[in-house]
Amino acid sequence: MTCIVRDIPIYYEVHGQGKPLLCIHGWPVDHRMMKSMVEPIFCETQYRRIYFDLPGMGKTPAAGWMKNADDMLDIVAEFIHAVIGGENFLLLGSSYGGDFFLGVGCKMSPKKDGVALLCPMVDPREDEAQNLPARQIVWQPASLDFIEESAARVQYMDMAVVATPAGYAQWKNAIEPAMEAADMAFLSSCDMWYSPGLHHEISKVVFDKSSCIVTGRQDNSTGYKIAYELVERFPRATFAVMDAAGHLLERDALYRQLMVDWLERVEMGTIETAKSRCPS
Repeated sequence: MTCIVRDIPIYYEVHGQGKPLLCIHGWPVDHRMMKSMVEPIFCETQYRRIYFDLPGMGKTPAAGWMKNADDMLDIVAEFIHAVIGGENFLLLGSSYGGDFFLGVGCKMSPKKDGVALLCPMVDPREDEAQNLPARQIVWQPASLDFIEESAARVQYMDMAVVATPAGYAQWKNAIEPAMEAADMAFLSSCDMWYSPGLHHEISKVVFDKSSCIVTGRQDNSTGYKIAYELVERFPRATFAVMDAAGHLLERDALYRQLMVDWLERVEMGTIETAKSRCPS
């Protein structure tokens, strides 16, 4: 499906029924990566999962007037208004998509019942290299040696912390084609950070509903130290730094349990809010 926001046809997919769960992917992939991480866990829940492609990624074209993350945020906010409307919703963002939550928080904070941020890319406004762990592979089975040499395998091995045939298959199915679809000319020219004024406004956003912030201890793309700075602004957040996990969050069982726990806490908060609104 497509939704026209200004002059941009935003590609999106909707799976399931129930309360909306908006899933925002990272840079420069697309909705396929989010589906691979979300559907195995959420497919049997009563949530309407909404996946979409940011401009210049996947099936959503870029627009020449877009210059920075401020413009991206405007598109995301207008997309939410068009597709979700006045409903309360949950937001799940990965990497660059996680940073968008803070921006959305400036524009429509009362509508969100919960948020989960996976390896969030937080604008540091400084040299972030000092906050990133050294690149390392914690474990690699011998069976991986039999996989063909290819550009995709090299890219996967550059990112993986626990490198497995299953992880490589996910890369081939969801990440490699997304990266190939990206408009790299546009993405290279677009400033991925917010303008100083909006950055200052976003830095004051506080979210007091059920949250989950998941990072990888060996993630050398976004790290975990900067994300930890969000904890005081998320007083209802579980913050997890998973060992033997990088930007791909390879610890599937632990990641799944964290998401299940997040949904349980969201439901508790929703029930309590509903009770508080009941007339005595």
